[in-house]
Amino acid sequence: MKIGANRMGLIEKSRFILILVVFMLAGGGCGEPEKEKPVEFLLKSSLISVSESDFLDELDLKKSAYPYTLNKNPAEYNEIVIQLVNMLSEEILLLSAAADLGVTVTDAEVEAAEAEFKEDYPENAFEAMLLENAIPYPLWKQRLKKNLIMDRLIDQEIRHKIEITSEELVELYSKYIEETRAPKNSNKKSSKKMDETELIAVLRLQKTEKVYGDWIKALESKYPIEINKERLKSVLIGIEENEGNKNEKND
Repeated sequence: MKIGANRMGLIEKSRFILILVVFMLAGGGCGEPEKEKPVEFLLKSSLISVSESDFLDELDLKKSAYPYTLNKNPAEYNEIVIQLVNMLSEEILLLSAAADLGVTVTDAEVEAAEAEFKEDYPENAFEAMLLENAIPYPLWKQRLKKNLIMDRLIDQEIRHKIEITSEELVELYSKYIEETRAPKNSNKKSSKKMDETELIAVLRLQKTEKVYGDWIKALESKYPIEINKERLKSVLIGIEENEGNKNEKND
């Protein structure tokens, strides 16, 4: 159950990031802005950064799941960009914490995880899948390594610290039995009964989800995310024009 990869929805969106982005993009004043040297990063913490080039690679990957006419719909396009900002900001928080705590994975572990993943695909089907979804192999492997690191961090900091009592196991099993016997399931074949190991895994997942949000908020305070607002505005559609109009009215 790869919570690091899913973001809990993996996870609730980091609301403060969205507020921060909206606040920065809403800013603007009269007169010529002070010229600054170009900055390569688009998002960063004190330990981890995402360059503009990497951000655009991730955006191209995300856009591949949408119609090619996406650019003609600024509202939807910008929403996707902000979603990516939220996702990568949370990723930066997790990778910053991992770097700080010395949580990493070896090349051998990455290779083993890749081999295990490919077992589900017949010969050449994995490469065909990447090609069909326009996913560059280096980007896929880089993301695999990041996901392994984030999952290991969550294991270390949350999952392995969770305590599960026998009373909780009994309560969960009772609910499971009740649900499988419900009338709506009467026409279905009886599900395979969960053993204790499966019950513990389900409980651990539920408890991890409950504490994840507060844990992420703590990471937000420890590793503040800096957003290069000028470069982000250049990625969004229609922002420059709208701000220009606002500034003209203010003048």
